[in-house]
Amino acid sequence: MKKLVFGLLVCFLAGPLAAEKPRVAVLEFGHKALEAHWSRAGEAAQDMFITELVKSGRFTVIDRERLDAIMREKNLSLAGDIDPRTAVQAGKLLGVEYILFGNVTEFGEETAGAKVGWGIGVDVRRKKFVAALDARLVNTTTGEIVWADKARKEESNVKVFVMGSGGGVDDRRMFDKVLLPCVEELAKKLTTLELATSATVVGRVSGKIARIDGGKIFINLGAEHGLKEGDTFDVYKTGAVIKDPDTGEVLGAEEEKIGTIRVVAVKGPKYAECAVVSGGGFAVGNVVK
Repeated sequence: MKKLVFGLLVCFLAGPLAAEKPRVAVLEFGHKALEAHWSRAGEAAQDMFITELVKSGRFTVIDRERLDAIMREKNLSLAGDIDPRTAVQAGKLLGVEYILFGNVTEFGEETAGAKVGWGIGVDVRRKKFVAALDARLVNTTTGEIVWADKARKEESNVKVFVMGSGGGVDDRRMFDKVLLPCVEELAKKLTTLELATSATVVGRVSGKIARIDGGKIFINLGAEHGLKEGDTFDVYKTGAVIKDPDTGEVLGAEEEKIGTIRVVAVKGPKYAECAVVSGGGFAVGNVVK
C-alpha cells in the first residue's frame, strides 16, 4: 500500500513539473545558391533538421509525411522564405507553435588540377565542396522571428584519374559531409533557446471532450478559462480506477495519452472548437489538459 501511495504521489508531482516541448514544423529549405549541383539540397536540409531536433529531445517535431499531407490538402506551397502572416496561418493549420525555415545559400564546388606524369595521362584534381545555410525560427502566434543564424562549412578531397578513369570520394557523399555539419551546428544552437509554449499561457487548466463532429472536436473550456486560438491540449483516456483497499475510497485513475488537439476557434465562454494535431481514437469524456 505504501508503494501505491508513493507511486501516486510521484505521478501527481511529476505532472505539473513536466516541461511542455515546443511544437515545431520544419519546412523545405529554399535554394538560393548560384551553383546547384544537387537540386534536392533544400529537401535534404529539411530531413537533417528534423532528425537533429528529434534527437535533441527538446522539441515535438511534426512528421514530414503529415506536414506534406496537410499542405496538399490545403493547397499550400511552403519553402524557403515565408512572411509572418503566412507563418501564423500555417501554424494554425499544422498545429505548431514554431516554424523553422530558411535557404541553402551556398552549395557548390571548386575544382583545381593538373596533368602529371610522362605522357601516361595522369590527372590530379582537388575539389573543394562548400555548403552554407541561413535559418530562421518564427513564432506562429505572433509572427515574430525569434531566432536567426547561419552556418558555412567546406571540405576538400583529391581525385586521381589515369587515362580518363579515376577514383576518390563520391561527390554526393562530400556534399553530405559539408551540409550535415551546417545543420548540426544550427540545431545545437536551437536547443539552447528558451521557447514559450501554449502551455505557458494555458497553464494547468483541464477539461473534457464534450462533442465530436467529424474532424471537429469540441471541449468544455472557453474564453472564461483563458483559451485562445492556437492553444494546444494533450488528450487522455481514463483507464483502471485505483481504490483504497481498506476504505474503498477512489484514489485516482490511470491515464493514457492518446493524442494532441489544437484550438481553432473559441466559440463562447465555456467551449471551444479544436482540430487534431496527432493521435486518434478520441471519445466524448476524454480528459484534455
